Amino acid sequence: MPKIQGKHVYFFAEQQIEFAFCNSLNTFIKNLYPQIKSELIYSREPRSNNYNIDSFIESFDRACEVEHTSFWKDGMWREGFTIRNILNAIRKIFPSAIRLRRELNKFRFQSNSIAFLFSGISLNKALLLRRIKGDSNIKSVLITSPDLVMNKTESEDFFLHRSRSSFLNFHLYFFGTAFLDVYWLKTPEGIRTNWREFYYRKKPADYVFEAIYPYRYKRLNKQQLFIPLFNLSKKTKILSNKTLIFIGQPHFWIEPYSSDIQKIFYLRLNEIIFLIKKKHPLHRLIYKRHPSENDQKFKRINTKGFEIESSISSESLFIKDPSITALYAFCSASVQTASCFGISSYYIYNLFDDLNLNIPETYIRQRSYRFCSEIHPEMNIKSIDDWMDGKNDYKPQDVKEKVYNSTLRMLEKVGTLESVPEKN
Repeated sequence: MPKIQGKHVYFFAEQQIEFAFCNSLNTFIKNLYPQIKSELIYSREPRSNNYNIDSFIESFDRACEVEHTSFWKDGMWREGFTIRNILNAIRKIFPSAIRLRRELNKFRFQSNSIAFLFSGISLNKALLLRRIKGDSNIKSVLITSPDLVMNKTESEDFFLHRSRSSFLNFHLYFFGTAFLDVYWLKTPEGIRTNWREFYYRKKPADYVFEAIYPYRYKRLNKQQLFIPLFNLSKKTKILSNKTLIFIGQPHFWIEPYSSDIQKIFYLRLNEIIFLIKKKHPLHRLIYKRHPSENDQKFKRINTKGFEIESSISSESLFIKDPSITALYAFCSASVQTASCFGISSYYIYNLFDDLNLNIPETYIRQRSYRFCSEIHPEMNIKSIDDWMDGKNDYKPQDVKEKVYNSTLRMLEKVGTLESVPEKN
């Protein structure tokens, strides 16, 4: 067994999926080295502030909550680098950022320690990275989001939004370690999406890895890492009591369309939900609401027969409930994470292609690129008949070994481990 170089490992979590990543990676490290001490520093996003996170923090020796500050607040950043936004930032955002910086400065990190952060595109994480950069006792490891952050782009489907990038970098000049540019998906005028990519102009942390979902690609490129999300539950699935989850979503992209087109979309969505219940007649049904899904949209969905869940994250459900065997979503990241827990999960967005909704081609291309699986193409349901006939049925392959080895190589590279004990 290789030596441990440091005695402390720190984690920072903000978004709900990050709590799952931190818990998983921490448990993985502690299984190798029970003597290591780990601490979780976390903040709570307002939209999921009521979520119960107890199951994610109990594996740490210490957990500390800090103030949440954000340059995404109230969506004003979408207006870009304007006089009004500059004044609002100075009056509303800068004071909380300064308070958080003072709070972080009180932390005394142990010597020869390492801090792990995920995503990195928030003001809280920028502040923490800056705090770590000025401390010789600790090194920072940034694992980028498998959904939002990439190292570089060669796609013509995105454009650099200079005004919004300038607004973000106005904050990062004072509180961050590297400037961050935002690229938005090109769509016809008036078609709103939440699809964006972020690119650092230089490395924001001591070590940076690009996270990849284990089922998306068969092989990794240099500096890529399979997300360190392990099915750590020792419970056996209760096959006599199966549970199915349907993931709710905001569906921002449908908002600019006419009421008639929206009606067609929700009619098809409800038809598919009916067929899901028909295909899984004996399953307990849970509708997992998205924190950004407003009541107006939620009421358009026929959730009869479903239990409505809005108090915990999807990952909490996967960990707590071993009876979950199936999951459906329009195009949620939960499809990929659910598979890591052995749950057969599916995208349904292709089942709307015949409606001629005039969805932008750029949106369709990026959707096909991001929501795919080289391991299980069955995840993408493209035909109702094939799906109902069982041609999309699959059981997720066990990817623990490749995630295990990918994580060990990452730990070796950042200096936590001196050598890699490959798992046979």
